[in-house]
Amino acid sequence: MPLSGSEPVSTLKAPPKKALQAFQVGQVGRDTVADYLRKGWSLAICCKACERLVEWTPPELARRFGDGSQVRVSALVERLACAGDEGCGAREIAVFPHLFDGKWPRDA
Repeated sequence: MPLSGSEPVSTLKAPPKKALQAFQVGQVGRDTVADYLRKGWSLAICCKACERLVEWTPPELARRFGDGSQVRVSALVERLACAGDEGCGAREIAVFPHLFDGKWPRDA
């Protein structure tokens, strides 16, 4: 994901192919978007078919879901697809947390 000039370059890397293919939604646990915001985590979204990797940073998660969102990350997985101009259209998506490389209110 291209970052705006105000965000640092991300250190996010795709997981090994074997780990990516073994991902199951149950591995996400009970974390919510609010948990990710509180911990300063980005949501890494990786297509299992083409290995496209997208990062939803805490500011992006807050914009999409609100600061207090109780939406479970596992519920998001079911709604995600590798879409858009760069996507392959696959619906098999893996997600994982990534410590945000920028400042987030928890750092203030």
